[in-house]
Amino acid sequence: MSEEVLTFRATTGRVTGVLGLVMSAVVGALFVVTEPPKVAALGALGCAFVAVLTWAALLRPRVTATPTDLELRTMFEDATVPLAGIDTVLVRRYLLVRAGGVKYICPAIGRSLRKTVRTEMKWQGNSQILAPGLQPGDKLAAPTEVKSKELEYADFVETEIMRRAGRERIRLGIEERSEEEYELGSQAVRRRAWLEIGALVVLVLAFVVTLLIA
Repeated sequence: MSEEVLTFRATTGRVTGVLGLVMSAVVGALFVVTEPPKVAALGALGCAFVAVLTWAALLRPRVTATPTDLELRTMFEDATVPLAGIDTVLVRRYLLVRAGGVKYICPAIGRSLRKTVRTEMKWQGNSQILAPGLQPGDKLAAPTEVKSKELEYADFVETEIMRRAGRERIRLGIEERSEEEYELGSQAVRRRAWLEIGALVVLVLAFVVTLLIA
C-alpha cells in the first residue's frame, strides 16, 4: 500500500508570524489614515515589506512527505528530495535532512533550546545525536517501534521520515548507505521562491522611488 501524503505540523513561528502580519496591517492602516500622502505611502510600503518578510520567514516554511519524496519549503527556496536518498534526519533547533552529501535545513520544525540541549546530552541506543561537524559516514538509526504517546512531535518527525525513506528504499531495491542511495539523493530538485523574492524586490524599489519623489 502506498504512503499517504503527510504535511507535518509546523512547530515554530506560526503564532509570531500571524501576529507579525496583523501588526503590519494595523500599522500600515494607521499610516494611511493619519499621515500625509508621501509619509503614508512610505509607511505602507515599509509595512508591506515587513509583512512579506514575516510570511517568508515564519509562515511559508513547511515539510511534506509524499509517497516518493520529501518536500521542504523554506524562506526563499523549495526542495524536493527523493525519500530513498535520505540518509540522515535530525530535529534540533531546526529540521536537518541530508541526502546525496547535501544538507537541507527547514525551520518549520524544531525543538526549544532547553529540549535541544537535553536531547544532545541524552544517549539511547536508537537516539539520533547531532554531533558538531556531522560526517558523511555517520549513521543515525530510527526506532523500529514507535509509541506515539511517548514521543515528542519532533521525535515523531524524525522517525516517520526515516521510516518512509526505508520503505521507499525497499520498494526500489536500494540498499542503505549504498552508491545507489547517494546517487538518488543527489537528484534532489531545488527551486527559488521567486514570488516572495520578486515581491520584496518590487517593494524595495517602490519605497526608494517614493522616497526620491519630491
